[in-house]
Amino acid sequence: MILHKRWIGVVISVVVAIGVAAAMPPKVSLAELNNGGWQQYKGQSVTITTPLVVCGTMYDSIILSEQRLYVPEERAYGLAQGDSTSYWQRANANRQQRIKLECRYPFSLNLGAHISGLTARVMGEKHLQTGAQPHFTNYRPSKRVPSWDGADMRICAANVQNYFVHVGGYATRRNTVGQHALQCYKVASALSRIDADLYALCELEQGASAPAELVAEMNRLYSKRHPCQQPPYGFVLTDSCDRDTISCGFVYRTDYVQPVGELHLAYLNHEDIHAHRFLIQQFEDKRTGERFYVSLNHPRSKRGDAAEANAKRVAELDTVFAGFERLHLNPDSAILFLGDYNSYAQEQSLQKIVNAGYQDMNATLDSAGYSYSYKGECGYLDRCYASPRMAAKICSLRALHWNTDYYYSAAYYSKYNYKKRAIPQMAPKHIRRVMSMAAKRNRYFRYSDHDPLLIGLRLAQ
Repeated sequence: MILHKRWIGVVISVVVAIGVAAAMPPKVSLAELNNGGWQQYKGQSVTITTPLVVCGTMYDSIILSEQRLYVPEERAYGLAQGDSTSYWQRANANRQQRIKLECRYPFSLNLGAHISGLTARVMGEKHLQTGAQPHFTNYRPSKRVPSWDGADMRICAANVQNYFVHVGGYATRRNTVGQHALQCYKVASALSRIDADLYALCELEQGASAPAELVAEMNRLYSKRHPCQQPPYGFVLTDSCDRDTISCGFVYRTDYVQPVGELHLAYLNHEDIHAHRFLIQQFEDKRTGERFYVSLNHPRSKRGDAAEANAKRVAELDTVFAGFERLHLNPDSAILFLGDYNSYAQEQSLQKIVNAGYQDMNATLDSAGYSYSYKGECGYLDRCYASPRMAAKICSLRALHWNTDYYYSAAYYSKYNYKKRAIPQMAPKHIRRVMSMAAKRNRYFRYSDHDPLLIGLRLAQ
């Protein structure tokens, strides 16, 4: 009788093992899927043995690839001259590598996270789906600011993503006073930690209120760390009248840097709503006595018709060079071009700067870098160009990945947390509470959608 029971147990174990083995999804590599496997396994679950990297996140899906993808315009040589062959080759290559995974994923998932042995259902070409939450090995950006490589002048070029003092201003996502206070805290905390001598900022509200508020918060944080020292930050007044439009501005350490002369606008018509997005200012390093010009620019975005937007950006840079001529500036002068150019390296507007005799420092010092990511592709929208005289003094350039790679729920607005599809089990008030806690806990991260660009100069050499 005992022997009979033992045999029954053995038979049951064998049957269960065979059933489990039959239910295990087949293991396939990404190369096998790309070689006809997407159609072969359609409707079935598979385990992908190839390690995959998170390139982008959407409302309810993730963009995966074998490696980070770069926008075609960043390296499509000949594009500005009308040769689109390289562009389409790179665009098609990205399309072949991009995989969409529909799933529930943690909102703390950063770009650059990776996964091995992903099990998901094949829904179609480059399309996977899983009901479970995949286990990713997350990428954690460091709070440490990289070395400035012995620079005696440290410059930070940053887009602060619609920093508007007046709540509900143009293009701002913030809709409460509390969200604005959180934005001010995050931006000032990040810029203070970077500890640059000169900050070239894009997407400030035009007028004195926005830079004044930001400088006041940076000085407050500085006094908190150094109670016995005088707060060092000041700003260049671009316009005494606050206006509900985007502009650029300069913040600097008054003990190290001083503006020389008045601020110049590239636009002759100072009442134009875009005039304060194109600034020319000379600065002097108090420690070395060296002087240089900074041309801070923020051309039109890529919204709307692409050809029309590109033509506008080219025309705006023509206006900048016209401003140079009025100031008798040329490539022999000490000039830095900084800002968010809303264009990538090989586009016509940026090639115009190179053809005028200025050097692309992003390509020279950080060709594999990026400061912005969109739909799974990354590239440099925030750029630095230099005249030959200034290029010889630039010792370092890098983007600090505190924003582009970091998850959205750490932002002061976190629009994805308001999507019911994303977190259906949470009420809006609880979502806002989670958002605020995440934003405060990660005060240096996700203060903008662009990464800051750090440029180190050796002016004394």
